[in-house]
Amino acid sequence: MGEVQLERLAKSFGSTEVIPALDLTISAGEFCVLVGPSGCGKSTLLRMIAGLEEPSSGRVIIAGRDATGLDPSRRGVAMVFQSYALYPHMTVAQNMEFGLEMAGMPKAERRAAVEAAAQTLRLTDYLARKPRALSGGQRQRVAIGRAIVRQPDVFLLDEPLSNLDAELRVEMRLELARLHRDLGSTMIHVTHDQVEAMTLADRMVVMNRGRIEQAGPPAKLYQDPDTIFVAGFLGAPRMNLLPAKVTGRVGPRALVDLPLLGMTGLAVTLRHADRDPPVEVTLGFRAEAWEEEGGTPFVLRAQVVENMGATRYAYSGTAQGAAVVAEIPRGRDLRVGQDMALHLMADRCHLFGPTGARL
Repeated sequence: MGEVQLERLAKSFGSTEVIPALDLTISAGEFCVLVGPSGCGKSTLLRMIAGLEEPSSGRVIIAGRDATGLDPSRRGVAMVFQSYALYPHMTVAQNMEFGLEMAGMPKAERRAAVEAAAQTLRLTDYLARKPRALSGGQRQRVAIGRAIVRQPDVFLLDEPLSNLDAELRVEMRLELARLHRDLGSTMIHVTHDQVEAMTLADRMVVMNRGRIEQAGPPAKLYQDPDTIFVAGFLGAPRMNLLPAKVTGRVGPRALVDLPLLGMTGLAVTLRHADRDPPVEVTLGFRAEAWEEEGGTPFVLRAQVVENMGATRYAYSGTAQGAAVVAEIPRGRDLRVGQDMALHLMADRCHLFGPTGARL
């Protein structure tokens, strides 16, 4: 296991700054997921940790030593790529032990390492097969096994599940979670899939335009976002974000009008009660922030009903063009065109200022 510290790490391509100087510490044994939209810099950051991309400034410290100028092979990391990158003419066993052979490890030790990794990944029965005889999930496990046999301080996973179909992605998410539990290794995983990030991570790092928007446990980021970007990026369906106006205060709560929904006097708790919020704000609330009674009433007319199995969502629009989504209460039958009376719970709402920061 190895701690990873990034100190003022930055990357520019010519005059284009891709990653402004950032600091990040990933604890030994942590499963850290870097998540964000395509082009946010997460893969570039991972490649700088691996030594495949040279930083413009800053340091990469792995397991207590400065690895910034070290060759990738000497950093104590192993990387699993989006493509399996297996040698088609080699068997599973040969693919897994090839790197050890190049490093000069004796044959008996190589075989022992491969057999141990194969047992961990449930690949023992496939060691004599070639990649073409394996499923996508099995090939990905071979790629992971090739990393395991090196016994690295840190595993780096660059969107390893993106080439799999939906069923295999779920299966491999479980495999990765089990593998992390069994090995106790430090893992840094890059993905743009928020579901993948929230189900795997001990700690999630949300990136936007090369910057870290927020880092923390997945449940914390989902329930308590620091910025409007995090609020809108995490969650399926995404958080409702509507323009609103602050009309006054009652202690630590702001009184908010929501013109697009015809609501007034919604009492929303301020995160920073010692500061007066601006008048023009954005109100955010998730699809599950509605209840059948107890809050501020609203009648939602279903334009689309999305059935997710155990959970169903109703999508509506207002006369002013606002789109709203609400979770349909269990046992409630709702069809397109029908109305549903709900109440918005103010204690589940968030306020964001003009800069996008949480108020």
